[in-house]
Amino acid sequence: MNSSSTRRTGNVREALSWRGPFIVTLLAVRELTQPLLYWHAWHIFETDISRHVSQPYGKEGAEVRVYSADDCPVALCQQIVAMGELKPSEVARRLAERWCVAVAFVKAQPVGYMWIILSSGAELAFETYWIVRPGEALRFGSFVVPELRGRGIHSVLNHAVLCYLRGRNIHTALASVSLLNPQSMSLPRHNKRAIAMTVFIARIHRVNWTIRKSFGASLQSRFSW
Repeated sequence: MNSSSTRRTGNVREALSWRGPFIVTLLAVRELTQPLLYWHAWHIFETDISRHVSQPYGKEGAEVRVYSADDCPVALCQQIVAMGELKPSEVARRLAERWCVAVAFVKAQPVGYMWIILSSGAELAFETYWIVRPGEALRFGSFVVPELRGRGIHSVLNHAVLCYLRGRNIHTALASVSLLNPQSMSLPRHNKRAIAMTVFIARIHRVNWTIRKSFGASLQSRFSW
């Protein structure tokens, strides 16, 4: 078996382990219909951090450091890329747009990250953009290496980011969780976070038509297009 086949097999096994057969089937159907229709769905969270930040429950003793766009070392950018999710051009773009990044380390090795956005304009999908007001920040693109998932590292990252934001007089932390990524709901469930709204966005390619729907709150209250 060649390396690409081995990698694909590993990805399928990982998806089945973390997402379950129903979600994996739904993802496969979405990919099959992509030439005609592609869609996303998220739960949106708005967390008041002005008085309290929930404690982490990580088991690995991870240390988290937050880097601004100006103090993120080149070597660290390379390590972020090496984790396997982002291309170098995407990391460079985010830093050029003045995003901050929190990186988790275990035994001095980077094992995950979470991006921080302090202004409007980040794209959710299909030319739909977050509205981030003064006193708010967006947590975006959280990632933990597969071999350390399920050990609370995401909660350690989240706690460090929220403490960092409180130190900058931010009172509301925003986030989205894909409905196709149910394991990422463990943190908001653990912290008993209420869902502010649910957003569905679909693109019909042949006619270049975008469908945007929200449930629980007005879409325009948090997004523009």
